[in-house]
Amino acid sequence: MVKPAAEPVLLGFLRHGEVTGAAHVYRGRSDAPLTSRGRAQMRAALAAMPAWGAIVSSPVRRCLDFAREAAAERGIACSADPDWRELDFGVWEDLRPDQAAARDADAHAAFIRDPRRHAPPGGETLDALDARVSAALSQLGETARAPTLVVAHAGAMRAVLARVLGLTDGYRARVALTPGSSFVLSWLAGAPPLLMALRCAD
Repeated sequence: MVKPAAEPVLLGFLRHGEVTGAAHVYRGRSDAPLTSRGRAQMRAALAAMPAWGAIVSSPVRRCLDFAREAAAERGIACSADPDWRELDFGVWEDLRPDQAAARDADAHAAFIRDPRRHAPPGGETLDALDARVSAALSQLGETARAPTLVVAHAGAMRAVLARVLGLTDGYRARVALTPGSSFVLSWLAGAPPLLMALRCAD
């Protein structure tokens, strides 16, 4: 068993930047890479954050490619954790909401009405996303011994903020996490995590 840390540890969260392909689509498990602008967005965000001693990343390229580069430049460890993936949109991957609604009208209406109980066909519910992200966050908070950056997605990051701040679904949806946005938590085992900073990228 890992002994709880006696001092708080900083946990940072960085959303991937702009990616190739169509905008405003359901993009969860699909694996589009970053654009050059997307890399620049992430570099700007990282420059404004604290120094990190380790990086954990979602395994998709729009996160992991940058995470590996940043870790190599700093001489720190980088690992991939599938629990930090975005919500799985199943057969709606890379479709705009109107295209998904045209394809599966009843299923899409149910998902929009209650995403906690109704998943996209072949995808996952909001409850499933929250459960895996919450478990990953607890594990990271219990084991991190150096300031650790998580490179992830808007959905996963909103799940973290919802847990830390007690946000209802309506309020979590109001947190703007544009590509390259970031926030920092202070985590001490046995105490409520503290939100130290939140930066919404331009």
